[in-house]
Amino acid sequence: MNRAILSLAVAMFSFVPVIPALAQAPRSMNSTEFPTQGTTIQSLVPKGWKVESTTQGDLNGDRRSDAVLRLIKTSGEDGDRALLVLQQQSNGQWRRIGFAPHLLLCATCGGMLGSIEIKIEKGVILVDQLRGSREAVNTLHRFWIDKASNRLVLIGMDMDVYDRANGDRTRESSNFLTGQKITEKYRANRQGDGLELVSRQRSTISKTTRAIETVNIDETRL
Repeated sequence: MNRAILSLAVAMFSFVPVIPALAQAPRSMNSTEFPTQGTTIQSLVPKGWKVESTTQGDLNGDRRSDAVLRLIKTSGEDGDRALLVLQQQSNGQWRRIGFAPHLLLCATCGGMLGSIEIKIEKGVILVDQLRGSREAVNTLHRFWIDKASNRLVLIGMDMDVYDRANGDRTRESSNFLTGQKITEKYRANRQGDGLELVSRQRSTISKTTRAIETVNIDETRL
């Protein structure tokens, strides 16, 4: 085999394609697509998107019902989702106060268990997502309006990662207001009808509260 053919063969067999871990496909969503104000909730949903669910509740204590919209893109194959948070003004109009393009699982990203649940409790937005198959990952994000900046920020996150076959489980609860994180590990008990605590650890974390726009579901892995 001459050198030219040998070099070509080496180059071909040296190339190993990089196969990324199961995650959401890169998305090029931009908040400029979305109007900042409108007379109705629907008027703030741009063309190419539709509302999958609407959760209403008072986020800032003004006794007016605000709205959290779970949106899905109607074009494309992946079913990209976004979270849109709207505040109702005194004149009845609506204003965008939060936009999270990477927080929600896309329509094909949750695996066999994929689900999303959104609630508002005492001014806090709870975004609860489940994904996986044998290994399940349940992630709960908590957001509220920061009074100093008047922006929606992440104040807490819980993760529950468990093996549905053997019962092994790790739970993390992070509070970014207090700067505390609790990590617990569990395993199935000998009777096979419950879990027993293996270890519990408390640690200190940064008190940084991130804007909702920067939170990415793919970052939430133990």
